[in-house]
Amino acid sequence: MAAFCQADASAAHKLEVLTAQIERQPEQQLLLRRARVYIDNNQPTMALRDISTAETLGDPSAVCYVYGLLLYRQGDYSAARSQFNCYLKLHPEHRSSLDYRARLLRDAGEYDAALQDYRRLMSIDNQLAPGYYLSMARILAAMPAYGPEAALLAIDERMVEIGPVSSLQRYAISLEVGQGDYPAAIERLSTLDPKLRATPGWQAEMAELQLLAGRFDDALMYITLAREQLQVLKKTTAHQQLTAELEELTLNLEQQRRSDQETHQK
Repeated sequence: MAAFCQADASAAHKLEVLTAQIERQPEQQLLLRRARVYIDNNQPTMALRDISTAETLGDPSAVCYVYGLLLYRQGDYSAARSQFNCYLKLHPEHRSSLDYRARLLRDAGEYDAALQDYRRLMSIDNQLAPGYYLSMARILAAMPAYGPEAALLAIDERMVEIGPVSSLQRYAISLEVGQGDYPAAIERLSTLDPKLRATPGWQAEMAELQLLAGRFDDALMYITLAREQLQVLKKTTAHQQLTAELEELTLNLEQQRRSDQETHQK
């Protein structure tokens, strides 16, 4: 609650300062800045009023980004995309416009165009958050012309640059599993943060991958480790669920072992 009050106070202060400046000298950029505050403060009517006024005080295309942002927040994605297109014609390397347009293109299933925008973003800023690379990898994996291998390559190239990233590695693990490359998935899981690797949840994940790979003894070892860790931890709902998952893993392990033995006996 305190954080919300502080946010409201901050927005009110920004609006007060900008309003005073606008009253002294109405300028396009000041109105657009105030419109941004209104958008962030969920006041679309006030934002649209400022955008409309700003449009009359200079180059009309200068308002396209802020208007696109307003439309995006209102869920009018087609109109928002047109506004971002308009702004990018003038400012082809405007990061936020590229960011929003890439999302719109991705969500519309226009993967080729979305991929171009993500690549342009990455050429502009090499310090983008991992989420951008995750979005690009998902697009690559969904495109028949590229597929999971291209997505894995993009992930690995980024991690060579910045080091291991759990969110990227976890998606890569899901791709490896989807392709049936369980040893590769096991190797990737082994590279996650050491603190994570010390948890019973990680042991259970590793047990499942070992089981998928047909490594029954290794799977049992990780199941046992997870159980031992859970015994000394506080009983929580999450830990109880994990215990149930381990029981199911154990049953699957026993069934697969019997099936494997029967196959070899024939």
